[in-house]
Amino acid sequence: MCVLTHCARSHLLSRILKPSHVGIIAWIVGVSEQGHPLLRDASGLREMPLQGSKSKDILRLPGETLLCMEGYYDGLSLHVEDYEVCLKPSKPPISYLELPGSLEELARHSPWYMRHPRWSKTLLVQHLFLRYAREYLYGEGFIELLPPMVSVVSDPGLRGARKLETRLYGRIYELTSSVIMYKQAGIGVFEKVFFVARNIREEPEENISTGRHLAEFTQLDVEAMLLSAEEAMSLAEKTLHYASKKLLDEHQDLVLGLNPGFRELKPPFQKISYEEALSLAKRLGYDVEWGMELSHEAETAVAEHFDTPVWITGFPVTSRGFYYKPDPYDPRYNRDFNLILPKGYGEVIDGGEREYRADKLAERIKALGENPARYKWLLELAEGGGIPPSAGWGLGVERMTRFITGARHIALAASFPKLPGIINTP
Repeated sequence: MCVLTHCARSHLLSRILKPSHVGIIAWIVGVSEQGHPLLRDASGLREMPLQGSKSKDILRLPGETLLCMEGYYDGLSLHVEDYEVCLKPSKPPISYLELPGSLEELARHSPWYMRHPRWSKTLLVQHLFLRYAREYLYGEGFIELLPPMVSVVSDPGLRGARKLETRLYGRIYELTSSVIMYKQAGIGVFEKVFFVARNIREEPEENISTGRHLAEFTQLDVEAMLLSAEEAMSLAEKTLHYASKKLLDEHQDLVLGLNPGFRELKPPFQKISYEEALSLAKRLGYDVEWGMELSHEAETAVAEHFDTPVWITGFPVTSRGFYYKPDPYDPRYNRDFNLILPKGYGEVIDGGEREYRADKLAERIKALGENPARYKWLLELAEGGGIPPSAGWGLGVERMTRFITGARHIALAASFPKLPGIINTP
């Protein structure tokens, strides 16, 4: 109901299909080439021919006027019986019917450009993907926990990015860059947990050109007690299969309208070892030093080779965070994995088995140049038996959204995106 009137909405624009009396609350976006108003509400954009003496007054209203209309829809046009303006702009708004080529313009004016039909539909797909992923995890007995925003220390394994700090009661805290340690703590309570966690990292400015890096991003972070790396990969595959199938079964027109090439993600996915990935990358023209993670370019080349999602398993311990568990048969490598998407969309899942033994955790922290004293709460928890053996993974929600919808840049798969190197964004 409009706050200024008795007028009430009876239909969203996309639901007005048959002749009937309707109440509409919508924004005026502009006028079509045929001279009909373009209207927008939460269901999207629609050209709506208007009839009646009041229609001329409506056509003179500026763009982004929010109004309530009542009338009879005859199957083609709305015969306006009454209307009221709920909000009229005091200056001309930014036009958002065409997306700019400039990422800086896109990010700085994202509250306007998110109204573009493609961007708003992409965010709707993101909402649905998370809904279905949650649905699957709930069905598997997982408990969702709310993520912390700050910590005395956050994840150090950031692949060139920098952690951000703030002050809380006079002490320096770090803004959350990962909830990995909280997942390990959480499974000591509920055994199976997940977070939909917002993270922030100061990415190198050049990462804006990869098309898949945000400074502020979202991860679906999943962890389960007494799970192996293989079982964790299977859980991820089943989650992606369930969510992708539901998207196509229930919202095929929405998904394929954005990305006609998207297909159900059917497990099992291809698996290769880190050593095999290095050899393949070299054959494809990318030399990667042993002990380092694959470059973004090498990742892309490897995934392109398979043209399907591919797991890379068993990364060297020197290339990853302290929380991964070494392979007991070859401690040079971790019991871990990444899932790489094809067509240049890159890494979307990072995970593995976790180190839970206090002495080994302290050794790994020192070996990676970190001060164990900073991780006191985690080490004390481990010493007391508060961290059980586990495995899990984190999935980049915006990266998966971009893959599903075929967005040209990850900025168009995020709400109010914060991009590497771009400041003064909402």
